[in-house]
Amino acid sequence: MKLKVNKKSISGKKSNVRQATFEYPKCPLTVRELLEETVKICVSDYNKRREAGTELMQVFTGEDMESQAAGGRISFGINYGGRYAEEKSAVDNALQCFEDGLIAVFADGVRYEGLTKPLTLKEGSEVTFVRLTMLAGRMW
Repeated sequence: MKLKVNKKSISGKKSNVRQATFEYPKCPLTVRELLEETVKICVSDYNKRREAGTELMQVFTGEDMESQAAGGRISFGINYGGRYAEEKSAVDNALQCFEDGLIAVFADGVRYEGLTKPLTLKEGSEVTFVRLTMLAGRMW
């Protein structure tokens, strides 16, 4: 099943949302399944790029540098630690972030709360993950 996933790059100047098509082995029936499968796809893609060494082939345009500078840092996005991403820990982290309210999930304009909520997805549905941040104050 193919879903359109909205990805936001870090930039303070403009809304820089790009849409990518993700191919899922089967239709996710719950928010948990959607998060798990999305993270698995992203981890697999990341590890393939590490193996191929394509992370080193990035060249910046002036617009790329301005966009990153607005976010406070210009980088090549390379993991200098030399480690591959671990699927299980990445999935656990994503699920914990969702439970803690740090990630919001929208599918076809509807916000889903709760990992066991059933999803109503169809081929080509639009999914958006939003990373929420605290603006001020303390939690405790």
